[in-house]
Amino acid sequence: MKSRHLMLLAVAVVALLAVSVFQKTSHRRTVSKSDTAPVLDVNVNVENINRVTVSQGADSTRVVIERLPDRWVARSAWGHDADERKVTELIEALNALRGEFRSNEASVLSDYGLGPDAPITPVTVTIYGLEWEEIASLEIGTQSPSGGVFVREPGTDAAFLSRTNILGKLGMWSGPARPENRVFLNLDVFECDRQDIRTISLFTDSTTLVMEKSFAEPDSLGTVDHSTWEWVLTAPERRALAKTKVDGIMNALTKVQAVDIDDPKANWEEYGLWKAPRRVEVGLADGSTFELRWGHARVPIDGQQDGIYVMSSIDQKIWVIRGFKADQVFKSLKDLLPEA
Repeated sequence: MKSRHLMLLAVAVVALLAVSVFQKTSHRRTVSKSDTAPVLDVNVNVENINRVTVSQGADSTRVVIERLPDRWVARSAWGHDADERKVTELIEALNALRGEFRSNEASVLSDYGLGPDAPITPVTVTIYGLEWEEIASLEIGTQSPSGGVFVREPGTDAAFLSRTNILGKLGMWSGPARPENRVFLNLDVFECDRQDIRTISLFTDSTTLVMEKSFAEPDSLGTVDHSTWEWVLTAPERRALAKTKVDGIMNALTKVQAVDIDDPKANWEEYGLWKAPRRVEVGLADGSTFELRWGHARVPIDGQQDGIYVMSSIDQKIWVIRGFKADQVFKSLKDLLPEA
């Protein structure tokens, strides 16, 4: 009997060891696998996309970006040019979107900021194909305290926690919010090389300052070195200016970017642009000129960006540019004179 008991005990020990080894092996296999899975069944090329929408609740036309034969435009922002890079980055983020599975119960979707009962209305991104057919859609809920954001595919109850920076691509750093067109717009107003600028003219209600680059005399071959210069005031009088100070204005004008746009069909007087109190005109090496009119300050309403209304001579668009850019450009003569 004792031998039999010992044998049974030995068999039991072997069985327990086998179970333990199996569990450890299974655990190693499990943790060695990725704990994330694709959230959307999509892998599309941006060239096969015709439209991208970003909506919140019933407002399905808040942001509508569409492809034209030569560029992307924001239909929801007066047809203004969209930034192709930003559109591409959003589509690529959707392609690569992975998430950690959290729940498949409709009753807890609101805990993740998802579904119709969410405390804050989630944001939905939808992409459409060449035939305007819906290809994929993503609903974005609240952010997790541990990082990431909860997401789901609309029409399903499966909630995931995604670490992909999808909110960043939408300009929503603090969680789902009202979608803004400006996030996707091309906000480049003007850009040139500093050596291409020849003159800068500042016009205000009370003064006109015309500044011109002065180059060294031509060499024996008649070649002028345009890589170095001094600045001379030519109106209202002729006198030398401090190079570094005028160069500061020039540098501010070589790249002008806006933070938003506004309705180009509105009355210019409302923007203070009909008889703009301040204007800057840039004369370029090819003989062309570029002008910026500066109007009223925009009073930000309902989450708008603040700034100053500006119109360029290139187009009839209404740009909103930060006030510090005007401070960099409009200087008094006293500010530009050499140190005594």
